[in-house]
Amino acid sequence: MNLSTMSTTLKVVVIGAIALALLVPVSMIRDLISERQARRNEAVGGIALGWGQRQALAGPFLSIPYERTWVETTQETVEGKSRERRVERSEWRVQRIPVESIQWSIDTTTSEKARGIYKARLYTARIQARGRIVVAEQFGVGESGRIRFSAPRLVVGVADPRGLRSVAALSLDGERIEFRPGTGDAALAAGIHAVLENLHADKARTLDYEFSLELAGAEALAIVPLARDNAVAMRADWPHPSFQGVFLPAKHELGADGFTATWQVSRYAAQGGERLAACERSKPCPALIAQELGVSFVEPAGVYLRLERASKYGFLFIGLTFAAFLLFELFRRLPIHPVQYTLVGLALAMFFLLLTALSEHIAFALAYSAATLACVTLIGAYVGYVMRSAAMGSAFGAALGALFGVLYMLLRAEDYALLAGSILLFVLLAALMLATRRVDWYELTRRASEARG
Repeated sequence: MNLSTMSTTLKVVVIGAIALALLVPVSMIRDLISERQARRNEAVGGIALGWGQRQALAGPFLSIPYERTWVETTQETVEGKSRERRVERSEWRVQRIPVESIQWSIDTTTSEKARGIYKARLYTARIQARGRIVVAEQFGVGESGRIRFSAPRLVVGVADPRGLRSVAALSLDGERIEFRPGTGDAALAAGIHAVLENLHADKARTLDYEFSLELAGAEALAIVPLARDNAVAMRADWPHPSFQGVFLPAKHELGADGFTATWQVSRYAAQGGERLAACERSKPCPALIAQELGVSFVEPAGVYLRLERASKYGFLFIGLTFAAFLLFELFRRLPIHPVQYTLVGLALAMFFLLLTALSEHIAFALAYSAATLACVTLIGAYVGYVMRSAAMGSAFGAALGALFGVLYMLLRAEDYALLAGSILLFVLLAALMLATRRVDWYELTRRASEARG
């Protein structure tokens, strides 16, 4: 390898080292994005704490405490004589019975509240529930001994009771019964319950029930299906729902003014009775709320997710720009100093910092346009001076602006971002290889070295 080739090779190595070094500020900007997202989550959590956090409604189900008393008989020997010892024992247990059916009707309105520059997506849900309760004689308790029942309770679990704005009285076969705070059952941590004083164990019966409530929350709303047969109909004014949980909607419709969705969860899928029976009598039961259906009211691609995605393309922008500079230097025989490479690379890194700062105050599309215009104008003017051609600087700026435009389309493609990004990289590499396939690099580098020497 001759001296001229070695000189050009050394230049390429230096440029590569500069490009790698510029990953440091890009990485610092990515860390800044993560820090700002953590601050945003903290602010949203603070707003939700005063409004109502992520809500989940569980149940309803009947909770019937009862005391079982029995006589325990043992044989003992005293002074060689065997005798029978009888001891009366008792314990408290809880019989939990799922309601036979429930139909939830949920109408949700979303809104925003801000703390500083950060906004939380909140909602208010007007909820109606109706269904049927089937109660067996003796509440289905088939144990031996004397059984003494306490008043049954209809229990509804609510993840964050601070979000309860109003709770209407329970209507049970025409009788109105007020709900009380707390679940009255250790299986669920929080919620409301109604004491059914007039529901006795003397005979089997079927009862119709109905209740309604208004619930405030943030980010997401879920239902834990504990009835034997569960139906949920939900409407909201949010056009970008993310359906969550182990049960997806049977059908849903999306529109510019919101969405509607319905779920049907049968007793064979919900297994509410089995899950209730598996709970111990006086302990919290996390498995009871492990299966849910619901929706999250979130942006399809949040601003910080877009910023993180954009920063991942930082090295691509720097690498492509440096490659273009190097080709200009070789083909036009214009020497470009490594410091100039570094300054242009820093200007590209500044794009992501500007985008992060602006997008916290204005719409992401507007922030992206402003950051792109600033960086493209700066780099285009600088390249025009370095190349000693205003036309060349304008062309370089236009190409860079087109690249930023392609990146924006990638950021908007939530589900196809990886596929589109991979295709873009392949197309750019293929275009570079095809454009330079006839270039004699040894001859080109020799001429460039002679021009510099």
